[in-house]
Amino acid sequence: MKSLRSALRLGACSVLASSVLLSSLAFAAAKQAPEKAPRPDLPPLPIEETGAVRTLPANFPESWMYVDEAAFFSMFGGKIILLDVDEKNPTKRIKAIADKNLLGNFKAAQNRNEFYIMESFHARGSRGPREDVLAIYDKNTFKILKEIVWEDATRLTALPERYSMGLSKDERFLYVANFSPAASFSVVDLDTREVVDVIGTPGCVLTYPTGERSVTSLCSNGGLLTTVLDKSGKKASQQRIKPFFDTDKTPIFERPAIIDGMAYFPGFAGKMHTVDLRGEVAKFVETWELVTAEERKTNWRPGGLVLNDKDDQGLMYIIAHENGADGTQTHGGSHVWIIDPKTKKRLRKIKLPGWGISIAVTRGKQPKLVVTNGDLNLDIIDPKDGSLIQTISDFGNVTPLLVNKAY
Repeated sequence: MKSLRSALRLGACSVLASSVLLSSLAFAAAKQAPEKAPRPDLPPLPIEETGAVRTLPANFPESWMYVDEAAFFSMFGGKIILLDVDEKNPTKRIKAIADKNLLGNFKAAQNRNEFYIMESFHARGSRGPREDVLAIYDKNTFKILKEIVWEDATRLTALPERYSMGLSKDERFLYVANFSPAASFSVVDLDTREVVDVIGTPGCVLTYPTGERSVTSLCSNGGLLTTVLDKSGKKASQQRIKPFFDTDKTPIFERPAIIDGMAYFPGFAGKMHTVDLRGEVAKFVETWELVTAEERKTNWRPGGLVLNDKDDQGLMYIIAHENGADGTQTHGGSHVWIIDPKTKKRLRKIKLPGWGISIAVTRGKQPKLVVTNGDLNLDIIDPKDGSLIQTISDFGNVTPLLVNKAY
């Protein structure tokens, strides 16, 4: 009993001591504070404006790019970041941000002041019933103009892919790839903001715009399937194109660079496959070599996540690496090759300052090469001489796996 009383007394003394200490500190702080009265002669501080909305220019500068921040490690909280890759001041680089969820797909129009995000949500965050939603954004305000809910949860969920969505030549129709795992694509009339058709593409995926109003998909047998639409956006006909590569022996990347209506599909081992998308129905043209006989001795080949792009002069850029083997096609590379697809000649080889995973090229007569490097930052490179202009980081990037031109 005595020990209990002693403990209680000790506790009370500790509380009292703490109170005295806090009072002493407060008194000391008050003594140190200035005793000057407020200055009534000074004007009041201006009221800070909140909720201000800025409007972006109607035509974006050539150095602005859409960075697809996939948030791959969580797949939630992804973003589209409009970034000026020429800007040296980090506080001025970011121009706008839009959210996209669960590896959302992205497509920007060139002539309509819009961009499109196809994303998914679960009722309880990471679980529960899923809902697929197409969000149509105003590119100048980044405000949502319209949300279209898919009737079925079917949209293609995959790593960022330039051809998971496509636009018709007149930009009236948006094509959205579905995979459930049955393959199809939805046709959205952007004038009426309605889904006008869902078209099955058995064994074939993705949406490569073809001709005036057709869509070509890549098939699992190594061939192609072209879907021709009528004026209302509904299916008019479909035509299969025979295989032009062996999916087991000579596989290709499904990510072509499309230049003046010609699609250039690189093969894993270094062959290029040309497909003509200018007509109503796609046509396979030819296969040609990207890699020289000398380079084959050390197994040079293409590789990367988004491994190629084009500039406004019609040149193609592609990531390449040495000592390639089965499986290295996803690894990226140490170099970027610049190729004239019309002459099938390589114009330059750029040694990257670090390992490259994905690439993009800015618009204009003096393009910049944008490389997602191994540290998941962006290296901005002058393709004329391969010099590093700057490395951009700390802009909200976690996994900036795809960069797109902004118009």
